[in-house]
Amino acid sequence: MRSLYFFIALLCYSSFYGQKIKTMNKGSVNAKNYYVTIPYKDIRGLVIVEGTINGKTYNFMLDTGALTAISPRLYKELNLFSKTNLDVDDSSDIRENMKVVTMPAIQLNGLAFNDIPAVVANDSPLFECLGIDGFLGSNLMRNSVVKFSYKTKTVTFTDKSKTLGINKKLAVGLFKDKMQSNPHLWIDFNNGDIKGREVLLFDTGMTGFYEVSLNSYDTVFKKINIFNILNEAKGATSIGINGVAESNRQYRLLLPRLNFAGGVFNNIMVNTTNDNRSRIGAELLKYGDVIIDYPSAKLYFEAYTSGETDLSEKYWPVQPVIKDGKFVIGIVWDSALNNQIKEGDEILKFGEINYESLSICDAFTTVLRPKNETAVLVLKDADTGDIKEIEITKN
Repeated sequence: MRSLYFFIALLCYSSFYGQKIKTMNKGSVNAKNYYVTIPYKDIRGLVIVEGTINGKTYNFMLDTGALTAISPRLYKELNLFSKTNLDVDDSSDIRENMKVVTMPAIQLNGLAFNDIPAVVANDSPLFECLGIDGFLGSNLMRNSVVKFSYKTKTVTFTDKSKTLGINKKLAVGLFKDKMQSNPHLWIDFNNGDIKGREVLLFDTGMTGFYEVSLNSYDTVFKKINIFNILNEAKGATSIGINGVAESNRQYRLLLPRLNFAGGVFNNIMVNTTNDNRSRIGAELLKYGDVIIDYPSAKLYFEAYTSGETDLSEKYWPVQPVIKDGKFVIGIVWDSALNNQIKEGDEILKFGEINYESLSICDAFTTVLRPKNETAVLVLKDADTGDIKEIEITKN
């Protein structure tokens, strides 16, 4: 269930603008008939692995929705050289100019990935807070069959899908973009007799379960009432590698039923997103192993339990974001609270949680939410500076 209090979307889907680079799908795996399993560290559902470069160990996030990217610190440490730059859009639809480099061999438990193109991301607290030196994206994984197993907290790389014992009948087709091989697939959903389909991104760099593109919702799904509208409000709801999403009109929706590669989920609360693609995030991994066969363009979902999964859950009527180093209200979902709470109000305390004593990194590594379903929210008014206390309840 999407119980995260802060939503993080990192370098989840990137659009590139430049004349010299037509694709980031370059580089190779220096092995044949390989089968390598590596453990991963789970931070808020994100997949963090160790990799070795020039004999030194670094931490990377495995992000199927991204291209490979490194921190400015790693760029300097490796003494890399960049011949060109690209404008890159992050998951919050914020564009930044980034250097492009060719990486030295990146080894994952001895398996070497050679000459992988990467961008040098701008400095961000995400690197320090998550303890990572970069992202290993789909342009690195594209020559392998990759299995994510939440149950064992491992990721397996192989070039022979049969070594994973996959039931080929469970395969669904993938669409890989030409720039960086991000995996997209059709999902099916319905609200009673109303049925719909959508091509979305499977994105292990997103902490939630499912987010629908605001553009897709406005132009297609809103007209056929396949989602039930829970709330509509203006505000910012996510953080990308380039910063907080622009304040915009957003929806909180209920989708009665969703089918992802044979896994059926009911009663999913869905937020719209500024990103130009809808996506299924890393929370899916809690419910089953996901195998991405990049060379054959197929995906498999092996559920941990039989039957359908109910994701019903209550949610707070406000959503915080981090802005200018402070915890603030990003969006007020319940319009009944508009005369008491507004976007930009600084959060001082929420229930038993003292936000003034928290670091920014706490937001990225810890689920920050009161234990009870009713809590007092202590705020500093964005306009007047007055301190106000409002009791709110999950709904």
